[in-house]
This record gives sequence, C-alpha cells and structure tokens, in this order.
Amino acid sequence: MEMIRKTMILLCLAFVCMAEVKVQSETYLVVDLSTGKVHRTNESPDLSKDTCRTAELWLHWIPAGTFTMGSPEGELGRYSGEVQHEVTLTHGYWMGVFEVTQRQWELIMGGNPSDYKGEARPVEKVSYNDIRGRDKGAGWPLGGHEVDSGSFLGKLRAKTGLAFDLPTEAQWEYACRAGTKTALNSGKNLTDVYECPNMAEVGRYNYNRSDGKGDCIEHTRVGCYLPNAWGLYDMHGNVSEWCLDWYGDYPKSSATDPQGPESGSYRMLRGGSCRNLAQYCRSARRDNSPPWNRIGSYGFRVAFCP
Repeated sequence: MEMIRKTMILLCLAFVCMAEVKVQSETYLVVDLSTGKVHRTNESPDLSKDTCRTAELWLHWIPAGTFTMGSPEGELGRYSGEVQHEVTLTHGYWMGVFEVTQRQWELIMGGNPSDYKGEARPVEKVSYNDIRGRDKGAGWPLGGHEVDSGSFLGKLRAKTGLAFDLPTEAQWEYACRAGTKTALNSGKNLTDVYECPNMAEVGRYNYNRSDGKGDCIEHTRVGCYLPNAWGLYDMHGNVSEWCLDWYGDYPKSSATDPQGPESGSYRMLRGGSCRNLAQYCRSARRDNSPPWNRIGSYGFRVAFCP
C-alpha cells in the first residue's frame, strides 16, 4: 500500500509539472491590439521598430518560485518599511515586457491623458481607478480580480478574452528582481543615493534625463535601457507603476501568494520614475498614493495569470 501511495504522489507531481511546462512552452505572449488576437512565440520583440511598443502588447512568462522580498539592512537608500521576508508565488504568470504606452492606451480607451506626448512613451496621468475602475475594480483583494467594464482592463479583457490585471506588489518585485538580490536588477548596487551610474544603465531617472536615449527629457520611449534577466524593461525609473495592493506593513514571517491588506487608503506604486533620485528606483523601494490620483509620473504594466 505504501508503494502504491508513493507512486500516486509521483504521478500527481508529474502531472503538475507537465501542466506547468505546457503553460510556459513559449516565452512571450503577444496581443494584437487592433484585432484582439493573441499568440505565443519564442522570438523576442524587435526593438528596431515601435510596433511592439504601440500596436502590440508583449508579455514575458515568469515562472513560479520563492524569493526574498524587501531589502537587507545595509542596502544604500533603504527605508524601514522594506523588511525582508520570504515570499512564495505558487503560480507562474505573464508580465508586461514594457510599461503600457500611450498608443496602447489609445487603442483600448480612445484617448490619451498624458502630459508628455509620444506614442511609444509610457502613458501617464492615469489613476488606479482609471485602470481597474471605481466600482468593482476598486475592491481588491476582497473583490478578487473583478474590474469595471469601462476601465482600461475591462475593455482589454473584452477585446482579448483574457483576464489581464495589474500585478500584485509581490509579483512586481519578483519579476523585477529576476533572481537578483541587489538594489538593481542588473545585479549591481547603488554607488550613491542621488546620482548613480549603475542606475543610469537600467532606466530613466532624475540624473540621466538628458542622455539622448529616447525622445524626451522626462520619461522616454519604453525599452531604451538594459532589460533584466527575464527580458523586462524599465522596471527601474521612467514611470512609477501601479500595483494591485493596498499599502500596508509587510508580514513578519514568510508568505505565500500575498495579496496585501484587505483595505486601506493608498494603493501601491513600484519602480520609481524619471523624476526620482536613484534610491527611489531600487527593486525594493515602496511608494503609495490614493487610487484616484493622476500625476505625470504614474503609469503601469499589465500582468496575466492563466
């Protein structure tokens, strides 16, 4: 009987592993925003053309795993709210390769609220409520992944048939780090809290706005700086990115698939922006704002958990 039990367990584990492999058999998920058609591919986006930044929405597969969220006490620029704790994400998911751009927003919503116009630049001056909605979409986590039909995500879902959403704060940091434990996802730490050459390699921030990359001295065209190991661009700087969670203290012990507090007054933002100093763009840096707030340094990227 014991041998049969062990055999059944092994068969179940094998089935789960096969299912996981099937989900991640291709690296990228690509949405044609004109038609809503979706396909998968192992070919990376062609950065020499802006199609991948404008007419298409590209996402990269992020495998399930365990990581240390937060920052070590000795990290330069660290804040007390970044208490380290172990987090396990039990499901793989797709994460936007780029921040959502102004043309992508326009194709879904029919307008462009941004101050600093440019089709391939990140959309900004969008609130959490604009992205998810003020009714059902305001209910995370108690309301689950429900969104309002008139929100960006509601319209994107209707067009594609896929339940796109914002990432949780844990999903965001796990995807940003891509296996690194340093302040930046390049595997490097900061050399200074204000101006840092290591930060200048991976994203647009306050001290490299005149470096000529992209076409703007504020935020710039997505995908101009070094990607992380999972092929994600601009996780540091450019625009601060909305996450699902309410702002709150981290748990004091390990967590599995954390969803943040049940209620609150402020929603999470991660990654820092082109207006920030280097210390505010670190992988572990946390920011927050009321869900109705729209300013020129707030944007987002989408996620999808199949």
